[in-house]
Amino acid sequence: MRPEHLFNVAVEFAEATGKAERARALAASTTGDERTVLTNTATRWEAVAMRRGEFLRASLREALRGTVIAEPDTEQPAALWRRRHVEVRARTGDGSRVRVRCTPTQAVALGTALIGLAALTDQLGGGVLGETIATFPPTSHSTAEPEASGENGKPA
Repeated sequence: MRPEHLFNVAVEFAEATGKAERARALAASTTGDERTVLTNTATRWEAVAMRRGEFLRASLREALRGTVIAEPDTEQPAALWRRRHVEVRARTGDGSRVRVRCTPTQAVALGTALIGLAALTDQLGGGVLGETIATFPPTSHSTAEPEASGENGKPA
């Protein structure tokens, strides 16, 4: 959809809304038959504005439909949003911000899926994550059997 078309639809919506508001304001300051005429005019323009508003929303949805391609935000890829949600942040090629808000449950599911897919992709791509991220500290001091504990948690 061309930007000129969206602009024209928005102008038509704004004009209809303005005419409805103007007629309502004039009707409020008059009496008798003139008030009835202006009230009816305002009602007609409100109906036109409603139809044009619906068309504008549909046109915007159509124009903005499609996949958004973005890269994770390098400064803060995830954050809390209003203390109840996790927000995943990204930026498109033109610098626009993209936000995906998740409940805690959705965030855990998303994080788990991302870790699993990262491990799979890493394995298929030659395995560099093992060098980058140490999963656990070394366990050279461990024994096969746990030591028995006596009183006060000391070895028996």
